[in-house]
Amino acid sequence: MKHFLILTLTILLFSCDKKIIKKDANIEGLWLVKKVNIDNNDLTPIAKWMRFNTDGTQASGNGWLQHSVGVYNLNAKDELTITNTFGVKDDPESFKVIIDNNKMTWQTKENDLDIVISLEKTDKLPTSEANKLLGLWKFDSIINDGKEVSDSLNPENKAMLFLRWDNTYELRNYPKGEKYGMFKTHSHRAQIDMVSYNKKNIFQFYTFSLEDDKLLLKATNKDTEIKLTRIHQFLQ
Repeated sequence: MKHFLILTLTILLFSCDKKIIKKDANIEGLWLVKKVNIDNNDLTPIAKWMRFNTDGTQASGNGWLQHSVGVYNLNAKDELTITNTFGVKDDPESFKVIIDNNKMTWQTKENDLDIVISLEKTDKLPTSEANKLLGLWKFDSIINDGKEVSDSLNPENKAMLFLRWDNTYELRNYPKGEKYGMFKTHSHRAQIDMVSYNKKNIFQFYTFSLEDDKLLLKATNKDTEIKLTRIHQFLQ
């Protein structure tokens, strides 16, 4: 009788352990894309995430932006297919999926290229450096061709750049009045592209770096460097 009880408890413990392993290895939940390798080239996007729901639906995005929704299927052979509701149909090969607790690997081949994607489970949406650009910035200095030009472009030291959530921007307190335009950020590097709404469109391309409440913009198509500080009220 004693040996029977020990055997029964042992079976129950192993049964519970198997259930835990299966639960930990579940694809459901929020995943951060850590690395994308295509034919031995690193093409990892910034702050890319995937969310798989219990009802077979899925969503994905970059940083705070969700841009894809649809459905997914993970079959008994651990082959994953993903369909985006608003995507372009290209009938890609299924991904072979390997899940090890909080890590997941996708493998496939497309156009004779080996594709390997590494993901890691997370409990919150990732924040990209581009997300931190949003908000109100005060111009500290403007340097063109190695010369400080703030006296002419920002004589009252009140010029501001407002980067809005809808990818539009405002330049305020400039000598020639307010200016408006659109901006976009790059998915693989710290770059912001801006185009004005003026009658003659002006395209400006900057790399950016952030440190606490400081923002540095360096033009890629001319010798311009702009330093700004985050503020939380409009300057009058």
